[in-house]
Amino acid sequence: MAVPLEDILICPVTHERLQTIEGERLAQINRSIAQGELVFCDGRPVTRVIASGYGSARGEYAYAVEDGIIHLLTTDAIVLTPRAGAQNRKAELRKEKWEVQKFYDQVGWQKDKQGQYSDAVRFTDQRPIVKNYTSRCYSRIGKYLPARGGYFLDVASGPIPSAGSLALSHDFDFRICVDLSRRALEGAKTMLGEKGIYLLADITNLPIRDNAMDAVISLHTIYHVPADEQGRAFQELYRVLKPGSSAVVVYSWGDQVLPMKVLRAIKHILVKGPQTLFQEIWRKIRRLPPPDARPDPEPALYFYTHGRSWFNRSNLNFDFTILGYQSLNLKLLQTFIRPRLWGSQLLNLIFHLEGAFPRLSGQFGQYPMILMTK
Repeated sequence: MAVPLEDILICPVTHERLQTIEGERLAQINRSIAQGELVFCDGRPVTRVIASGYGSARGEYAYAVEDGIIHLLTTDAIVLTPRAGAQNRKAELRKEKWEVQKFYDQVGWQKDKQGQYSDAVRFTDQRPIVKNYTSRCYSRIGKYLPARGGYFLDVASGPIPSAGSLALSHDFDFRICVDLSRRALEGAKTMLGEKGIYLLADITNLPIRDNAMDAVISLHTIYHVPADEQGRAFQELYRVLKPGSSAVVVYSWGDQVLPMKVLRAIKHILVKGPQTLFQEIWRKIRRLPPPDARPDPEPALYFYTHGRSWFNRSNLNFDFTILGYQSLNLKLLQTFIRPRLWGSQLLNLIFHLEGAFPRLSGQFGQYPMILMTK
């Protein structure tokens, strides 16, 4: 089935519809590349000719397609006119986004000898006793999305490493995978083949026209977006969603959720004793810094979570509901879920409680779902 991408893609710089570049126009651009005349928006010289690509409607920018992946980051826009070049000489990827891109290209989506992605090994509990619980959590997402349609948008898709995620788009014509990481999109292409559309792009500036997507997901993504741009990321997901459809974002409350506070309290009691715990509580009441406080080293992967109070009409100007996705993070699972301590039964109980009280779970569990309807 031919994919009419001109109907859904827009230029991330001008926001005009994109058009296929072909024939003499493509040959002319490649001659200019061969002569060293063209640069990207961030000032890098364009050194490789393009086999195919898309251009903005007024002919100011071009975007290469390489191995089926469409490069639609602002920094990858090829400047075709002097006026466009003068306007965008300082375009660049923010440091936080560059760090995320570098982490997933070089670390997160690399496989180990057992064929597991580093991201999964680092951030998820791979024990058999937990896998059934986490896979069942994916079913919660499907409950709030349309069952079928034309375009299923997956922002920060990664290589689609789980069967639960893959199943969500089974009855859609196409799954559009958006990611900052080229390695992620290469993996997604292996999973989806011709049923996928692969965009190297930024969640805060989606190269997709308004009201075009039948369903949208973004899982464990937005807390890796710079704190001051997370609202824009939510707005972009809502913008591209069709009226009458829905989107699901899996977010995190960080270390401030009740189970993590309980875990820290237990560790303090076991390791330092109750006296030290009470001293730290008193210090927090008086707003004193901890003894010998030192700044944490810069994280390898940017991470920032807003609190529940941030989710309001002033930051997100659309209808949304906060529901529970998964209450326990990696630390809690590894601490409390043990095969010899009725771990399977406990996880089964937690899963049913999350389903019975989804709003409560969304408020106090580790990973909430932000359900957006349009």
